Order: sequence, then structure tokens, then C-alpha cells
Amino acid sequence: PCARTRRGASGRGGRLGAGAMSGDGVVPRNPQHVRCKNFGCQQFFDPTKADQTTCIHHKAPPVFHETVKYWSCCPNSKAYDWDEFMKIPGCQRGTCSTEGAKKQVMGGCDVRADAAPKRIDDDLPADPRKKLDRLRAGLESIGVESSSFDRAWGRLAAKHGDLGVVVSHMGKSFTEVLQSMDTDEVNLPD
Repeated sequence: PCARTRRGASGRGGRLGAGAMSGDGVVPRNPQHVRCKNFGCQQFFDPTKADQTTCIHHKAPPVFHETVKYWSCCPNSKAYDWDEFMKIPGCQRGTCSTEGAKKQVMGGCDVRADAAPKRIDDDLPADPRKKLDRLRAGLESIGVESSSFDRAWGRLAAKHGDLGVVVSHMGKSFTEVLQSMDTDEVNLPD
């Protein structure tokens, strides 16, 4: 139940005294009370006594996709009318909050992203050529000339004929160079 504010019984905007009711039985809202920011609650509460309020709300933001409206935590309760959407009961019980969520609503893009099929090749190891391309990009970003890198892996590919072997050899060579830097050329603190 939500306490609403209304103009005085005369309709001229007069303020009602504390505890007074207007002509239609609505109790005016206390000016220190704020609206709960939990999804779907809409209750006014005293922020100094938030732990004493009961809040029935949704744990995730609403989805507005084309004409359908529903709470992303309760996808089986859909509505096409705003009033019906607001009547969907909350799925969580807690206390009212003044802190709003970062993501306030979800739309079609969010729904499609969540339902997107998982690629079956995501778990497969990367193609050796792609590994070499990523390595070239990384080396270029620290100032290594790409032509030097291309010559080195080109010679290895001509010698071994398999890019998997080239990637393995490059990995071993870089590891050796980094380990030699650790012991020979660079005095790093432990």
C-alpha cells in the first residue's frame, strides 16, 4: 500500500495537518518520506527507519520489448498493459532502499544478448595463424618492427612447414629470452 499525496478537500491546494485525512480517505505523505528505489516497490518510506520497512520487489530490472512488459527476473509473468505490468507481484522480500540499480530497464538488445547461442568453437584453441597475428600486434605495440617478426616466423614456417610448430618454437624462444633477461641483463628486485 502506498500513501499518496493529494490536495486538500477543497481542491485549492491547502495542506492537511498531520494525521488528517482528505475527503476521499487518502492519508497525505510525510514530506520526509522518499520512494523506494527497489524494482516494482513504489512504496514511500522513512529513510531513517529503512530497516523497519517491508519491501516486496523484483530483483532484476523490467524489460520493455515491443509491446510486452515483464520483469527480467520473472519472465513467465508478461503484460501488455501498463497497469497489468505494475500489478505483477514482486519475487523478493527485503527492506526499502534509497539506492537505485545501475541498469534501470532492459530492452530488445539485452534480451537478444542473453538468449544468444553460445559458439561451439569458443573452447577450441586458436588457429596458429591467429596466434601469430595477435603476437605481431602485441610486439608492434611495444615498438618491434613487424617486418622483423614476419621474416622470423616465415623462415621457421619454411623450415618446419607447420604453423603449430612455428607457434611452439616462438613461445619457447620468447620464454628463453625473457628468462635470460631476468638473470643476465636486468637486475630486478624480487
